[in-house]
Amino acid sequence: MLQKADNKAGAAELFEKALGSSNIFIRQAAATELCNLIYEGLELGKALERVRREAAGSWGAAFGALGKSPDKEKVLDFLLSSGSMEYGMSFPGEAALYTLRECKNQEEVFFNEIENAAIEGRFAAGQSRFRAALGFFRIVLEASGAQPGIFFTYPALVNDLGRSFQYADSGNEGIELFLKWENAAPTGELRFRLFFFAARIARQRGNTEMGISLFEQALPFAPDYVQADACIWYILDSSLGGSLDIFIRRLEQYITQWRDSNYFDDVLDKLSRELLLKRDWKNIIRVFSIIQNQSAGASTARYAWIVGRAIEEGYLSAEEIQLAAQAIRADDLPSAFRRIAYDASFYYRSLSADRISLDFPQPTAYVTRDSAAMEFLLGFFNNNAAEFAPRHISSMEKTLALHELRILARALADAGLYVESMRLVTVYSKLDGYIAEQRDMEIQYPRPFRELVEKYAAETGIAPSLLYGLIRTESAFQSDVVSRAGAVGLTQLMPETAVEMAGRIRRAGGPDYLQGEPGSLSLNNPDQNIHIGAYYLRYLKGRFDNTLLSLMAYNGGMNRIRRWRAASNLPADLFLDTVEFRETREYGRRVLAAAWIYRELYYPDDVF
Repeated sequence: MLQKADNKAGAAELFEKALGSSNIFIRQAAATELCNLIYEGLELGKALERVRREAAGSWGAAFGALGKSPDKEKVLDFLLSSGSMEYGMSFPGEAALYTLRECKNQEEVFFNEIENAAIEGRFAAGQSRFRAALGFFRIVLEASGAQPGIFFTYPALVNDLGRSFQYADSGNEGIELFLKWENAAPTGELRFRLFFFAARIARQRGNTEMGISLFEQALPFAPDYVQADACIWYILDSSLGGSLDIFIRRLEQYITQWRDSNYFDDVLDKLSRELLLKRDWKNIIRVFSIIQNQSAGASTARYAWIVGRAIEEGYLSAEEIQLAAQAIRADDLPSAFRRIAYDASFYYRSLSADRISLDFPQPTAYVTRDSAAMEFLLGFFNNNAAEFAPRHISSMEKTLALHELRILARALADAGLYVESMRLVTVYSKLDGYIAEQRDMEIQYPRPFRELVEKYAAETGIAPSLLYGLIRTESAFQSDVVSRAGAVGLTQLMPETAVEMAGRIRRAGGPDYLQGEPGSLSLNNPDQNIHIGAYYLRYLKGRFDNTLLSLMAYNGGMNRIRRWRAASNLPADLFLDTVEFRETREYGRRVLAAAWIYRELYYPDDVF
């Protein structure tokens, strides 16, 4: 199975051989690949029965519903229930489409009008074709006399109908229908769905207060903390445009109820920007006091840094300093607030003149054991097929031990699959009992293209750790990536900017990347891209004489940052938190945080 084939027939032959493996994971993966080929029209013949036996996940569920002859109740449960999402497929995936096709191929009509319209509506909603989905769901509603019927039998349909009402031009139709159904909902989970999507529709229609009220009514029925956090997020985010006092009261009310504090960082980030623009130090301190023991590290760090820097810059009144002193008891307030920021955020460490080095425990010894799953997954790397491993790792990662995930992350990094290796470290770093080790950080912050990065960092006077931080943030080391805006390659250069910088490099005596023609640039070439990107960053540093402002200009555009900067007399680090675009705010933070880690891991003498 781990060999490669140039055509479907050759691939099918190899996958059929893999069905004979003694490793269950190889058999199941081979069966899944053959199922996908069946969906594309491959005739399997005698191997089909074995494929049906070995199929797992969504295909296993599909064959279980179809049986030797389709079982309508099982088919509908597979196609219309939330359970169909539990098999790791995007909906509608090949298994669902194959199931529907097989049922429609029956000699007699298999689904009635309501069932068929509900299926088509769900498939359309799964493809974000919400107008079409609402058209199908209206057939269901008309045929059922607007009774909940099939929607209560298969509650996932409520979500699909709710999203269709939300994103299609339907006025308040969905709100009225869902509130009518709520009175008859037999379970708390159904009541949650109805309130929640009625609230989202109201929010989409600009009826903010109704939306907040409906989210508040949904919250007590939330089936899990994920849905509860979603309700609270909507309540707080919707409250941002209104009274500040009301927002802060709601923040105080709900902060003890949320579970994943990182989920709310964007709301608190937007609030900090608004307060900083107004120089509302009193409420910045007030929010810090509320969140310091409950919120995400990033938000606590941001508010602590702002307060500490505002004290240093002399922005606070005596009354406000007293308020800050009540928030944290310390003799040296600025240092105490900075320390909170340092401890919670690599970005704020990067802004510090103090050096707080990374300190890792000794690596733990891997406990080896026979594992069919690891034999299967490592087989991709051992057989020159690493590019096929990530999707299988992703589907199995919840069942693997920490040391196994670490082995796979290293294998992905060694294969140059940096996006996947960094993602996997992020996954296992959230496991209970996880303690960071240096090798985890080295996988999260690798050094591909080292010779080129260090060469052009030295030529341009850019710290190699800063250049690595930029490349990691921009492209995650994917040399052929192109952004939606058209930025290309490792340092994500816009072609027009690259042409201008290439011309400057040539005039300064460097290589002629243009060769007389702008179209001759090869921005997917790591050598050209890193050279031009490093040169551009140095060019911006020459214009702004500040690393943070240069990074903001790299992301947001030089003229835009100049215009915004001219309207603000805040220091650069506080100015960043007032920038209009969150992407640009986050960009400066992420690059400097990554650069700090690269410096601590590899380049201790670097100066940003």
